[in-house]
Amino acid sequence: MRAATLGLFALVIAGTLAPSLTRAQSPEICAPVEQLDKYRYLRQLTLDLYGRIPSVEEYERLHTLEDVSEEIIDEMIGSPEFYAQLRSYHRNLLWANLGERNLIGPTIREVGDDTFRVWLDRNKRDDYRGRDVSCLDMEHTNFDTDGRALPMIENYLEGDCAGGEGCTMDGWVEVEPYWAPGTTIRVCAFDTQPHTDATPRDDGEPRTCDQVGDSDPLCGCGSDLRYCAAEGEDGNYDAVLEALLEEPMRIFEQVIASGEPYMNALSTRTTAMNGALAHYYRHLARDNDSELKNAPDLPYNADWQRVEREPYHSGILTTLGFLRRFASHRARVNRLYTAFLCTPFQAPSGGLPPATDDCSQNPDLSSRCGCAACHETIEPATTHWGRWEEGDDFVYLEDISTFNDNCANCEKGNCSNFCRTFYITRELETTPGSVDDELGKLKTIAWRTEEEAAALDVGPSALVNRLEYQQQIASCAVQSFAEQVFGRELSAEERTSWLVEKTSNFAANGQDFLGMVKDIVTDERYRRIE
Repeated sequence: MRAATLGLFALVIAGTLAPSLTRAQSPEICAPVEQLDKYRYLRQLTLDLYGRIPSVEEYERLHTLEDVSEEIIDEMIGSPEFYAQLRSYHRNLLWANLGERNLIGPTIREVGDDTFRVWLDRNKRDDYRGRDVSCLDMEHTNFDTDGRALPMIENYLEGDCAGGEGCTMDGWVEVEPYWAPGTTIRVCAFDTQPHTDATPRDDGEPRTCDQVGDSDPLCGCGSDLRYCAAEGEDGNYDAVLEALLEEPMRIFEQVIASGEPYMNALSTRTTAMNGALAHYYRHLARDNDSELKNAPDLPYNADWQRVEREPYHSGILTTLGFLRRFASHRARVNRLYTAFLCTPFQAPSGGLPPATDDCSQNPDLSSRCGCAACHETIEPATTHWGRWEEGDDFVYLEDISTFNDNCANCEKGNCSNFCRTFYITRELETTPGSVDDELGKLKTIAWRTEEEAAALDVGPSALVNRLEYQQQIASCAVQSFAEQVFGRELSAEERTSWLVEKTSNFAANGQDFLGMVKDIVTDERYRRIE
């Protein structure tokens, strides 16, 4: 009996791997249409909802059933495997990628050989010791009254330190790292210094490590290394980076699992944090949104949980994962319109006019010829992110003024970096007088009407909550998921009929994403071979 079952399993697999499926082809050019049998239907469901092929046991369950039952589909939708696949789906939708440079703060790594291995900050070896060398293979015993490591040897003259002024050397300290409680590692003593007081300014004014960043030789990782991430196989750097990438996807999961309207993921104040992410916001982030420095003090191994943010947050659109991935306001608008409104911006078919054309000199992109077709929408929309800093940081500019007199009056070539970064100055003048009426304005509200400028303090949630976008967001959500599981774009006929019907169902069901998934995967279009 078992052999017969395995034989049937092999036939099912062979049939489902055959190239005749060709689901990516358009229904308008493929014929005839054949409905998937129950085994191939299960395979298609399992691939789309779980990201894998069915197990032998899952196939065997179908032997006594006429078809894949509604009970089986309900079990699949909402299962842990389904949510993992759902997070992967949204990660692709957001093009999630943060890069690794200058994101997580100071890092340490284990170095050495079989005779001596130790953890240290490789970027600070020169600052600590005067040479690019490790600490000594000896336990560190020299500390001041505050517990700060003092040199074990001044002007050490062996190895790489010989032949010059020598090195200021430390030994190692055994530490229980925050990411691996109950274990100990050896860390160079200078790297375990407190992360509090940095080298004072030349005038003697005190500074903190948060003010000066990571380069100061008095700023260590702290006694349990909490102000550093650890690279390498036994470290936690990758776990922290993954948590940062995962936060937006967990917001989608929370909204979907709780039955909230799908678009709430673009406006909710509730985020998701696990121990690694909370630790990042509290201790590792650089110029970060200050309120997230007050993230809950979770155990490092804590699982994902809900955390409330300040009112100015707007779901996934103001997570570090989104703001860092799309570092300019225009990029943020572009991804929102492409991924959630299904309205990508495209250059005019005729191309741009010559740069020497007078109309190409207009500094207001929403009116510049060749640019206005896209930017008349993009520029007002960017205002909704206007208080979020552009670039690599995650800072909400709550107190920045909408007008700066100094920036309005600075001469071209002599404006401060602050003015050039945030305000309209003569630096942006393309022709004489082209910026006269906008000088000194915060860039994100320049050339904006009074109504458009008001978006500065309502954030991205107000953009997605516009009545004219409600239907469009719902339709785009249905279209994107349908095209994902169909393996092709919807045809023109499908967009004008089938998509309208499914969107209506989705809206009538309170934008219940799980219900929409079931509606699509039980539809006859999903089940047929085209």
